Amino acid sequence: MSQHSVSDESFEPVERKVQLTGNSTFVVSLPKEWALERGLESGMSMYLYPHDDRVIAAPEHVSGRDRSVTIDATDGDEQALLQRVRAAYATGSDRITVTGVADLETDSRRELERTVGRLIGIEIQETTDDRLTVVNLLDTGEVSLPQTVAQARQLALELYDDAIEALLCDDDELARRVRSRDDDVDRLFAFVSRGFHRGLEDVRDIGRLGTDRTVAFREYRTARQLERLADHAGRIAAVTLDQSGPPDDALRDEIDSVAADIRRLLEAALSGEDRAASDAHAAVDEGLEDLTQRAYARCETDACLYSPLLSSLRQLAEIGLTIAETEIEAGLEE
Repeated sequence: MSQHSVSDESFEPVERKVQLTGNSTFVVSLPKEWALERGLESGMSMYLYPHDDRVIAAPEHVSGRDRSVTIDATDGDEQALLQRVRAAYATGSDRITVTGVADLETDSRRELERTVGRLIGIEIQETTDDRLTVVNLLDTGEVSLPQTVAQARQLALELYDDAIEALLCDDDELARRVRSRDDDVDRLFAFVSRGFHRGLEDVRDIGRLGTDRTVAFREYRTARQLERLADHAGRIAAVTLDQSGPPDDALRDEIDSVAADIRRLLEAALSGEDRAASDAHAAVDEGLEDLTQRAYARCETDACLYSPLLSSLRQLAEIGLTIAETEIEAGLEE
């Protein structure tokens, strides 16, 4: 294929008429200069894909990209390696080959295998002394992006509720369960991210996931906030494990009140009730101001522990607003 520079007007639409040739063929002509700027040449094949209310034309088969990636385990530390593997998964790779694993410590190799095992729809196909190969096993048509987001929503809200209960009741066992399940929401978000990125490259993947690109982008943004929600639930649970006992009655009531307002904010935001979400956010702001004053007025050792709690509660309120904004945009698009 010839290489041609693209002009500043390259993204402007070109209107063409569909013409009938003979009795059985439609023809669409393209301006030569416009076509050359996009690397089109005489004799090339074009692929047409029906998608929602439009037809997408591509000069190559959209599934032609090789979704394989090779990662050198010796290039960086363990965390960098795990991050690259997770990134390759989240951006849609079908085959991930990790080389240089012979140079990894035994614990690092185990952690690599555990990381792969926690990701949805892939597994280790082959492992040798120096190489580990991961492949995709899941057919896109077997899953639903909206259902995955709904699952993440339910789990994240459950973790939030449990984290608050653990804190107020000083329930260490419940707090540990919250922290152990935090990764489940991370896995669901990674899977949503994977589906979204694959759909950006192949319009057929989005259709198989039971959505379209606009909705998929909104679901991706919402899932990202749900992941943050679960992370903060884990941080609140960590406060439970550090405190010497449950909060006193007055402080407990204030934490419970603010937490209930945040729960109301999150539910309203996820349901697209922007007015209710705004009212709940105002209540959270007011409650947090009073709670902050009471928490910092305490002289006990536990007083300093409530600083991360207050920070997480503030962040949760912002997460609720972000979700509400996403849902408002969705309403305007419909």
